Amino acid sequence: MSSSILYRFRSGTTFEALPLPGTSARLFDVKKGIVKAKRLDVGGMDFELEVHDASTNQQYVDESMLLPRGTRLIVRRVG
Repeated sequence: MSSSILYRFRSGTTFEALPLPGTSARLFDVKKGIVKAKRLDVGGMDFELEVHDASTNQQYVDESMLLPRGTRLIVRRVG
């Protein structure tokens, strides 16, 4: 079964789907997937991504945290 996490950058207006192989993904893997999908790694990785829950605005900081499919995220590039 294919599932996804929805994300958008803070300045964006629409959510984009990030496909997942299972029912959840670690925050580290989600960040890595966003960087790859948006080609942000061209020219180096001199930045971090802040990830917040779209409905509660809670910031996710634990890289090993599992995010379930269907989660909506707001992403901000920092640094």
